[in-house]
Amino acid sequence: MKNFVIAMLASTTVLILSCVISLITGPVPISFHQILNSVQDAFRGSVSTNLQTSVLFSIRMPRIFSACIVGWCLAVSGLCFQSLLRNALAEPYTLGLASGAAIGAVLGSLFKLRFAMSSAVCAFAGASLITAMILFPGRNRKYLETGSIILMGLILSALGNAILSLILSIISPNQLQTFFFWFLGSFSMTKWSTILTSLPIVVILSVVVFLLSWNMNALSVNEDMAEQVGIHVTRTRTILYLAASLLTAIAVSLAGTIGFIGLIVPHLGRLMIGADNRLLIPIVAVLGATFCVLSDLVARSVIAPAELPVGVITAFVGAPVFLYFMMRKARS
Repeated sequence: MKNFVIAMLASTTVLILSCVISLITGPVPISFHQILNSVQDAFRGSVSTNLQTSVLFSIRMPRIFSACIVGWCLAVSGLCFQSLLRNALAEPYTLGLASGAAIGAVLGSLFKLRFAMSSAVCAFAGASLITAMILFPGRNRKYLETGSIILMGLILSALGNAILSLILSIISPNQLQTFFFWFLGSFSMTKWSTILTSLPIVVILSVVVFLLSWNMNALSVNEDMAEQVGIHVTRTRTILYLAASLLTAIAVSLAGTIGFIGLIVPHLGRLMIGADNRLLIPIVAVLGATFCVLSDLVARSVIAPAELPVGVITAFVGAPVFLYFMMRKARS
């Protein structure tokens, strides 16, 4: 518990510092003093209309909140999949869920579906379809072969990316640039309305996952042991798969396909405090938010005033880590 408190305080401090640095960094200079004054004015109900305040509340703060939500979602869902499948390589990107969610979100947008959380609902439908395709072949087996699941996920991810490329190649040029940049990961189109709608759902799903964290501990060790201590294995797995899929769908609907966060962050959390999911869930949520905020900061600073897709930055960090875990697994 002492390690958990220290790790939580350190992670939260780094997250706050990352958010502050992200707020003051950009083509329009905004000082820390201006941020404090603008926030105080907002609480008093007298928001200024100058350029710095408009940039702060309309562009940078939505980006930071969106990055925190996306990193939180992907890290917690990655932890769920790694615990359920007992595989260090499991995460929404390698399992193909991110690609399936992206296809659903793009199709929903192209068909002009307009209702509350329409993008997230369509993304969830796509992610759920991929989940069913991965798990359906092993429905009658007591233990799923996790190596086969990862391989199938990678194949479906490649197929999903091909389908997305096909869709992007036939849509109008006006839509192409927007969809293409979003597909590679971007927070530039985030709106406050989407954030405020998504946040309560993310909190509820995370609470559900946390309430089942002891069950996750048992499932990550052995399903027979989980049954012996009174856990309803099928029901627990189903709830956790659905929760992780919906968290992935929300992340994709907000920012496109950003890979490797769900792979790296849970391992970093385990290095800090061990493998107890009851402690890992809050830690990985904060670490995922921090990693995503920093990735977005780098993405819009490297070639400023232009910006790189966030998925490019996370891939540069995550791909070597992915190869390391694959080689270590091959040697074991």
